[in-house]
Amino acid sequence: MHPLFQSGDVAAHRIGDAEAERFQPLMERCEDFFRLCYGRPARADEALRLTLERPPGVTPEEGHLLALVDPTGAWVGLFEGLQDFPTRGEAYLGLLLLEPGARGHGLGAGLLAGYEDWLRASGQHVLRVGVAEPNPAALRFWTREGFQPETWVGPMALGELSYRVLRMRKTLTEPAATP
Repeated sequence: MHPLFQSGDVAAHRIGDAEAERFQPLMERCEDFFRLCYGRPARADEALRLTLERPPGVTPEEGHLLALVDPTGAWVGLFEGLQDFPTRGEAYLGLLLLEPGARGHGLGAGLLAGYEDWLRASGQHVLRVGVAEPNPAALRFWTREGFQPETWVGPMALGELSYRVLRMRKTLTEPAATP
């Protein structure tokens, strides 16, 4: 299978919703993330919930799961997002998750650049993310990558915790003018 994009020796492959459960071992390895953002470890069915928790009316074609695969074939990360949401040409990244050993070496920034290129080629002009208030490292990452704050949402209950989420935005391209 040909990758959609890659950074270093980690390649992104689109997988079908039916394969979402294959992310479960990765999610369990990312216990630090789940404790920080949900106040608990990943649930036993956490990976299956990736596709079930999409907004109502979102079709499988609008949602996407991308497995980040190292040269050994191990799934070391994931992108979960939506295209043409909430309107045509706008994308929303629900989750960028890298296993602990893959963090802090520039891999996330490289993969994000490839993801943005892939979205541009798919006709997306804007990319939004939500940053959990208790995750200041994530806020630094998204700010460093050129995302701008839009608005705070919440507080909302997420797992065992309640906090606000900062919606951030990055313009990928200017939409074509309509005559």
